[in-house]
Amino acid sequence: MAARHVEIAEDLLAGIENGRYPPGGHLPTEDALMVHYATSRNTVRRALERLANLGRIDTRQGSGSQVREYKPITHLASSIKGAADDERWSEYAARLREKQEGVPHQTLKVGFEAATGMIARLLDLNPSETEGFVVIRRCDRVVDGKLWERQISYYPEDIAVGTELMRPEDIKRGTITVLAELGYEQTGSWDVVGARMPSPKDSALFGLGPGVPLLVHERAAFAGIRPIRFTKTFIPADRHQLLYAEGEISPDLLKSASDVNIFDH
Repeated sequence: MAARHVEIAEDLLAGIENGRYPPGGHLPTEDALMVHYATSRNTVRRALERLANLGRIDTRQGSGSQVREYKPITHLASSIKGAADDERWSEYAARLREKQEGVPHQTLKVGFEAATGMIARLLDLNPSETEGFVVIRRCDRVVDGKLWERQISYYPEDIAVGTELMRPEDIKRGTITVLAELGYEQTGSWDVVGARMPSPKDSALFGLGPGVPLLVHERAAFAGIRPIRFTKTFIPADRHQLLYAEGEISPDLLKSASDVNIFDH
């Protein structure tokens, strides 16, 4: 048999999911919950703490417990018609403005360092050789002062050095186009997407509340069998949904998917 505070938390969670306690609304006060469940204040507080740790409510002293409202914006993660990550961000930013979720902007930094570990393996580089270096483009995408997404791309030195990939500025025509112009036309890629709970540093960096995981999207791109780029994107799960689409998909069909909210019940 479950502990009493777990039973209460599960009952309140059912009320959240069936709409009895809608997003943005408040749960009953601690006193009301004590009466309703015929239990102690400590048990009620443990139940509310459990819901907060699940990311379903925000509890503040003096203002009660509010049901957390999630309004993620859908991010097209697949390469429809060869669109690059930075091109798809432009579409995502436009949707943010359309939904009045904030004013997005991005900052870019470029670095150069020896490839080690996983990066060296994925880009088929030997760290002991002089050519075992990578150009790193780090892009922080910010909305109303809050870090929304961090994307880090790694390019082999012999491909990127001396090109516009070394400049810390947005490339309007997209990095896939730049690589093709350099003789490395992307012919394929693979993606791995996973979720992990954030470290305290991650939580502070992205402004994450309790119970919110961090999505990590990794992509390796190839020209034939030659690895030409590896990208890691860090995405707070309460603000993003990843949309994958294949084949001939019209903009209207993509828009219908963009209106889906996985937090709706």
